[in-house]
Amino acid sequence: MANWKAGTSGDAARASGCEYDVFLNFRGEDTRHNFTAFLYNHLVDAGVHTFRDEEKLPIGDVISDRLERAINNSKLYIPIFSRNYASSKWCLRELKLIMDNVSNSGGQKTIFPIFFLVKPDDVKLKTRLDTNAPFKAAFEEHEKNSPKEVQAWKTALGMVDKRKGRVVEENTSQANIVKWVVEKVLEKLETKKVSVPQQLVGLEDQVKSLIDLLDVDHLDVRFIVIYGMGGIGKTTIAKVVFNQLYSHFGNYCSFLKDVRETSSTKEAIIQLQKKLLYDIGGLGSAKQINDSEEGMRRIGEILSNKKVLVVLDDVDKKVLIKNLIGNSKLYPGSRIIITTRDIDILQVEGSEVKIEWYEMQTMDDGLALRLFCQHAFHKGYPLDDYYELSRKVVSLLGGLPLAIEVVGSLLVDKEDKTIWEEKIVKLREVPEKDILEVLKISYVDLDIFQKKIFLDIACFFFNEKKTDAIYIWESCKFFPRGGIEVLTRRCLIKISDDDKFWMHDQLIALGRQIVYEENQDDPGKRSRLWNAEEALQIIRTEESMDMVQALEIDGLDDFIEITSEDFKRLQNLRLLRLGHGTFAGDFAKCHSKLRWISWRHPQNFSADNFYLDHLIVLKLDSSDLKDNSKAWDLIKRAQKLKVLSLTECHDITRMPDFSKCLGLERLTLTHCSKLKRIETFIGDLQLLIELEVERCMELTYFPEELGDLVNLEHFSLLGCSKLRKLPGSLGKLTSLIDLDLSHCNSLIDLPTEVGALPKLKRLLLQGCFGLRELPGSLGNLPSLTELDLSHTNIAKLPSSIEGLVKLESFLMKDARIRELPNFIGQLKSLRVLRLHLSKIGFSSPEHHVWQLPRGISMLKDLEELDLSRCNEMQGEIPDGIGELSFLRILNLEGTHICKIPRTINKLQHIQKLNLRGCHVIQWLPDLPTSLTCLLLQSKSLLSIPNLWNLTSLVELLLSDDSRKTGKSKRLSIPLKLTKLQRVCVACCPELVEIQVEGPNLERLKIERCNVLTNVEGLHKLRSLKYLKVIECTSLGRFIGASGTNIPANCFINIEGITMKRYGEEILPDASKKVQNPLHQYMVALRDCKG
Repeated sequence: MANWKAGTSGDAARASGCEYDVFLNFRGEDTRHNFTAFLYNHLVDAGVHTFRDEEKLPIGDVISDRLERAINNSKLYIPIFSRNYASSKWCLRELKLIMDNVSNSGGQKTIFPIFFLVKPDDVKLKTRLDTNAPFKAAFEEHEKNSPKEVQAWKTALGMVDKRKGRVVEENTSQANIVKWVVEKVLEKLETKKVSVPQQLVGLEDQVKSLIDLLDVDHLDVRFIVIYGMGGIGKTTIAKVVFNQLYSHFGNYCSFLKDVRETSSTKEAIIQLQKKLLYDIGGLGSAKQINDSEEGMRRIGEILSNKKVLVVLDDVDKKVLIKNLIGNSKLYPGSRIIITTRDIDILQVEGSEVKIEWYEMQTMDDGLALRLFCQHAFHKGYPLDDYYELSRKVVSLLGGLPLAIEVVGSLLVDKEDKTIWEEKIVKLREVPEKDILEVLKISYVDLDIFQKKIFLDIACFFFNEKKTDAIYIWESCKFFPRGGIEVLTRRCLIKISDDDKFWMHDQLIALGRQIVYEENQDDPGKRSRLWNAEEALQIIRTEESMDMVQALEIDGLDDFIEITSEDFKRLQNLRLLRLGHGTFAGDFAKCHSKLRWISWRHPQNFSADNFYLDHLIVLKLDSSDLKDNSKAWDLIKRAQKLKVLSLTECHDITRMPDFSKCLGLERLTLTHCSKLKRIETFIGDLQLLIELEVERCMELTYFPEELGDLVNLEHFSLLGCSKLRKLPGSLGKLTSLIDLDLSHCNSLIDLPTEVGALPKLKRLLLQGCFGLRELPGSLGNLPSLTELDLSHTNIAKLPSSIEGLVKLESFLMKDARIRELPNFIGQLKSLRVLRLHLSKIGFSSPEHHVWQLPRGISMLKDLEELDLSRCNEMQGEIPDGIGELSFLRILNLEGTHICKIPRTINKLQHIQKLNLRGCHVIQWLPDLPTSLTCLLLQSKSLLSIPNLWNLTSLVELLLSDDSRKTGKSKRLSIPLKLTKLQRVCVACCPELVEIQVEGPNLERLKIERCNVLTNVEGLHKLRSLKYLKVIECTSLGRFIGASGTNIPANCFINIEGITMKRYGEEILPDASKKVQNPLHQYMVALRDCKG
């Protein structure tokens, strides 16, 4: 069944427990009805849940509970500093509370300041009183009237970091500022992107065709129906298109996958409705929906007021579209994508909605052969002796990607050509286009245990953790490790990044068809039952059900009670998934082989003597069971129990007694919001390998007996925000590999004994802002490869860290650490090094200047060096940087480095060089040809860098912001830069001409280049999709008279050009002799004065 909260990623504030995405802090009389209103409306239009106080500031000295709650429950803060801001004690009190939240959030909360017609130095009280300094003048008054609060307000203002904000001056385009803020906010919140397979062959043209059909820049409403037979790639292409287009719709996007599979019951449809509402409207929109009619009404309300992108994947019934889209008229510009096997699925008679049909085409022989070879030979072409055999196989697979992958994987490493010939004979016997029969050839080739595992996954374990299922299959002697390897190698299953099983819906259908054929007339004589209504009907009969091994009864409206008599007839039941039900009766005479129970919303447990001696996995989810519930009897005698998971058991205050489960290896206690302590018997579970106690917000105590878990490898206390101390016995966990203490906000120190963990590889401390120092023993961890100190208050690294000889990843993002120590060069295994300076919660009267230590050149394996925002780092980058031969990413954004050495040309693997905000750099040396991304912004730049040798370049940003030197500058983008796709040129006050010849350039953006008169070569850009020109007031020619090569669907955005001159001089030049005159392009004119 679908879980409407699972997998959503669009609303970071609600996902992190915050009520609002953004809190606006502003002076009403200055900006309420202009800039703030403009910003608020655009944030809301982008789907950002924004708090703006509509009331006048109350009289008094204390912030109201409503405002305080709004501030405390917001994810991002946007203070808008205006001329009269500082005269308001209320604004300053809000700011003080905002900065407290940011500094205590462990990096989870962010501030984006806006300086509206004021200077950042004035806001920070750095200007002299005799200048135009309204903030300083206001504080002189506050010194007289509110002296006790003044210092706290000054501290809050001093913490405002202008590099994260924007300055709005008299001549600044407020529209551009608002757009920038909205983009930054959406960037900070989680994205909507969905995962796609790594190996994609031959989709480029089909993706382009679909994007053309969708045409998201037009304001009509469109339904795009992608249809075709199963296994042809409909879901994959829908995912690729969704990922490319979702940014056009702000936060109003939703991808509902596997609709057919996850809509089998009324409750399942409601869950899908809730997920769509949650994705688009947030948590409040998805609450209190009790039936599908209410869900349709709520969906209709939202979709009629928001421009949305919605994908309904694998729809098989018309009513599902009605349930999930509603009956209301959709908002202009909305796009609905539907994938289906049935071309009759969407017939909207008399509707104004534009429906576009797109038939998925089978792969042509060349692409099919390439995909087959990637799976059969791990390369894009066949071995010489196998070309003809490969061609024959591919010709029999109908161009279906799924069948090609599965059969190709079946033949991998098969050197005996007679096996190939045998498979070709079998394929020829299959009816044309009968994909299940094609896939069944791979199933038949499995051994008996591999077949059982395949059927268990298809009917029961889809989307379950691989590790948990292995325990069951091992107890049944199915030899699962080898079996999983075979199924994976043959593309019958995949293992996702979170270690869960994934299976294509056609393969699920194959597995269930095989089970159905076990007995087509009597479901009770099948091995696995997954249809809840059918399963419930079967167990209500009095007949024996010895054949049934797996049973799922979930998603029904009725309360389900399984009695002891029902249970007696399920003698061979191995797997049970139950929702909204319970057990009743005396189970003393029930001798069950049950090994797995997943029980969601358990209720009113009244069974007696319910002892499951063979139980291996028990998962309880969303339970109201209390500490004294009889349900805990389930685990008292479960001595074979290996996995116990209690999720969202909100009414337990202590751990249930499972002290007799001495074989337990994996224990999870997650979101148990009232759990206060871990019992001492935890030390008796000495076979425990994995212990996760996560987001138990009231947990304050962990016993010393923790040290008895000598086999523990993975230990997580993520999000246990009230836990202040760890027991010293932690040092006895000699098998520990992973220790995750992320967001343990109250943790004030690490025990010295942490240095006694010989196998520890990962130590995650991000968000532990109570931590101020590390124990010196940390350097004694010989196996440590990953250390994350991000968002902590640790100010200094102990010198013993140089002993971490295996450390590969060292992250210090937004920590109080201010510079790289000299001993950093001793960490010779480092691959990733990130140090981002944070001023949040940190202030120091002295200006601390430091340079990159020369020992950095000793890090021979370093692949990423990120020192962005370390604005106290000055001087030159050492010549030794050229010795880092594996360096791929060098990020120096916001630093005060003055010179990049010529030795950078030796870095033959470098791909990205980020020099944004490096305003002291005057010139760049010749750069390595491997560079794919160059971002350069400097106020001191004397010359435009030479791009001629950067033949791998894909993205270029150039902004010199420089003071005038009296010398005109020209930028040349030569024809040989064939990979260049994106170029942005901004704020170049002496740039007079751009020569552009990049044949594959797709996006060109030119902003605030006031003396730019000509963009030469624009007419040659036959791949251009987006052209934006902002405030280039001297631009004389736009598109030449021979500009026939720019595609007709190129979107052209022009802002800040005098409309009269544009109409009389620039536009005619573009349309005099052009076969495709400019009016055929999509042109947006904004802020163009008449």
